[in-house]
Amino acid sequence: MSAAAERLPLSYARTLSWLSLLFILLSSLGLSFFISSSVRETLLRRQEDFARQLVENLNSQIYRRFALPTILANGRIALRQPTQYEHLDRVVRSVIEGLPVERLRIYDFTRRVAYSSDKEDLGRAGLAPPNVDDVLEGSAGSSEIVSSIPAWQAPFRVPLKEGTFVLRVLYPLKGEPMGPDHKVPVMGALELTQDITDDYERVLAFQGIIVVMCLLSSVLLFGVLHLLIQRAERILAERMQKNRQLENELHSNERLVSMGRVVASIAHEIRNPLGIIRSSAELLQRRTATTDAGTSRILGAIYDEAVRLSQTVNDFLDYARPRQPRDDLVDVGLVLDQALAFLEGEFSRRGVTVERDLAPELFVRGDKDLLYRAFYNILVNGQQAMDGPGTILVRGRRRESPEAQDGHAGQPEVALEFLDSGPGFDPATVSSLLDPFFTPKEGGTGLGLPIVQSIIVGHGGRIELENGDRGGALVRVILPATTTGETRHE
Repeated sequence: MSAAAERLPLSYARTLSWLSLLFILLSSLGLSFFISSSVRETLLRRQEDFARQLVENLNSQIYRRFALPTILANGRIALRQPTQYEHLDRVVRSVIEGLPVERLRIYDFTRRVAYSSDKEDLGRAGLAPPNVDDVLEGSAGSSEIVSSIPAWQAPFRVPLKEGTFVLRVLYPLKGEPMGPDHKVPVMGALELTQDITDDYERVLAFQGIIVVMCLLSSVLLFGVLHLLIQRAERILAERMQKNRQLENELHSNERLVSMGRVVASIAHEIRNPLGIIRSSAELLQRRTATTDAGTSRILGAIYDEAVRLSQTVNDFLDYARPRQPRDDLVDVGLVLDQALAFLEGEFSRRGVTVERDLAPELFVRGDKDLLYRAFYNILVNGQQAMDGPGTILVRGRRRESPEAQDGHAGQPEVALEFLDSGPGFDPATVSSLLDPFFTPKEGGTGLGLPIVQSIIVGHGGRIELENGDRGGALVRVILPATTTGETRHE
């Protein structure tokens, strides 16, 4: 697997996390501006509605309390007369008193200021807004927000100065028709301005709160997402590492299998000539009993080495080509007795004592010959580990499997323990003793225990290696138990 292929999923996850952050930020900002803009438009619309109602009320009050009585009394309206101006001023101020009105103007048909809450504006021209002509012609009026700074600069200039944002409403000052067929007379244009800077600041503050909360929530969501992606990266990296290990093990196993086939073929070809060499050396030993001692030693060495090499070849062939076990009813105790009987003479010569503690009726399903070889190898290994006089304790029990769960009893099994009085296993190498070709003994093939494990595993069991509580090596063999009336179902 190339390095680029290994980095691809991880870099993709990191890129995804940053793209998600960008998406969350943009969507959050867009949503916050949409919400805040909606709130601003609602607030300003209410301000405009209030200003329009105020203007309509002013129009009604001016007409009823000033215009109509003045016309009836004087025949016409002349605001240049102090008495009429003061009368109008009293009416206007009685209506707008206590209300947030910055300035009130009335324009005549010459576009000059006929009335103003600020007397300095009286008679001045050029102060009327551009659409005053439409209002004087009887249009419905209009409203607009006038600001001294661009709207986009407002959030960066808080607190705002007074008069920064002003709401201006232009409305026709109308009278009442004189008859059913007469039009509504227009007496002038009424301009009302309100300072809404404080309200605008509150909208900006609300907008800022929404934006900050959206950003904080975005960062929090990104943090959670980033943590999840990091965890996914770790899990992905671990799985990729495991996959690489499995691939390496698979390639190694394939090479070992191929090598095993080749070596097994070679070993099979060696075994037949080796048998001829061994039998020939044995025959020559018998025929040359009266020859000189040197020749006898050479023939003895040839025979012994042929026997040892033959055993090594047989071990390798047994491991490389394991035999499928039969499905017979096997008495484990009887097989152990046969193996111990065969080794009794050798154990006596070396001062090895065997203690037996076997329960009756230890039955399993399997191959008696293969189990005999497994027990034989374990006993021989125990005797070789002691390297002199000692004791081998053989225990056998039928028990329930400790893997019982939910209150249900486990499967019955036969547990055999072989404990010798030797130095025990080296803790540094005990985990490798079941690996093929690994051996701490000089001249060993490293196939003894792997062959035993292959036989036991082939019978559905397992083998465990550890040191005894009081020293010595402990080999535990566990096999599925059966009774004389049970049969195995494949």
